[in-house]
Amino acid sequence: MELPPFLLDRWIEQKHSANPPIEYDLASSTGPVWTLRELLALSGGDELEALLDTSVSYTSATGTLALRTAIAALEGVAPDEVQVVTGASEALLILFFLKAKPGANVVLPNPGFPANAALAKSLGIAIRYYNLRAENQFRVEFDEIRQLVDRDTGLLLVNSPHNPTGAVLSDEETERLYEFCVERGIQFVSDQVYHPIYHGPETRSAARFPQATVISDFSKALCLSGLRIGWIVDHDPLRRERYRNARNYFTITANVIFA
Repeated sequence: MELPPFLLDRWIEQKHSANPPIEYDLASSTGPVWTLRELLALSGGDELEALLDTSVSYTSATGTLALRTAIAALEGVAPDEVQVVTGASEALLILFFLKAKPGANVVLPNPGFPANAALAKSLGIAIRYYNLRAENQFRVEFDEIRQLVDRDTGLLLVNSPHNPTGAVLSDEETERLYEFCVERGIQFVSDQVYHPIYHGPETRSAARFPQATVISDFSKALCLSGLRIGWIVDHDPLRRERYRNARNYFTITANVIFA
């Protein structure tokens, strides 16, 4: 198994050693950086002692109840339907890993987050792209997706708001794609790491659908990438058990300071 160099991150990393320092960073995928002092100030300063008394040991592979409860409130689901992961990157790894089998394929947006295709290919999964075109305002074309899926399609991934174009699926478009996947037994995965950042009408989380899978994290919309906290929302208990088992092998636990 061979992964190609992650050229995007290596290019962005250069900002840390730029001389002179970069004053306006227009290349990164997150916004202003928080400090730990600023985060603690949000609680009125009452959390510092509790933080200092935190046990630096393993937490549950599913994530602590307090964290899952907070995420569940954000997504409008029950805490038991949340699987905490080490950023959305681990969510992607888990989902692709669980779809890896001879002849499997996944349907992904093009352009898209570079790790999507690299992870899937490294696991022997064939990639089928649906194209987001500037002349169509980067809309998802339903008829194109209809032609890409077959009996070996493991999942369809949508990303809204989309990285890098910023295009947003409407509630009606998301529901149509979701129902299409359900009819064909394909896992519908909604990458919502930029939810709820919008430059137009806000849309609802795909977590409202009973058979959808939603992934997100603190990195993008909340600008807390260093915490490495992400999640998978899934209403299916059997799928959630597979996520937990995979995480037992991959990373075991979350960042204990905020998990």
